[in-house]
Amino acid sequence: MADLLEEARGNIDDINQEIADKVAERMEEVEKVVQYKEENDMEVKDEDREESVMEQFGDLFEERDLPRERGRQLGRLLIDTAIDAERDMMDK
Repeated sequence: MADLLEEARGNIDDINQEIADKVAERMEEVEKVVQYKEENDMEVKDEDREESVMEQFGDLFEERDLPRERGRQLGRLLIDTAIDAERDMMDK
């Protein structure tokens, strides 16, 4: 039983690495968004886009039999992370 637990935890650790890698990859795309927004004198926040992303995560979670609201919360967390980074980049 302990072997099963350790194996599952090891798998979770591996998945966590993959998630962190994907978030870092996502943030590289955020840099491109910042460049575009700066060139086009756009605001950091785009509430329509934010809602769209949160809906997308809700849908993705629901399709996988996961709680829709948790998907929306994950979307919100990623958006907030991106907004913080965008503001930092635009302030430089």
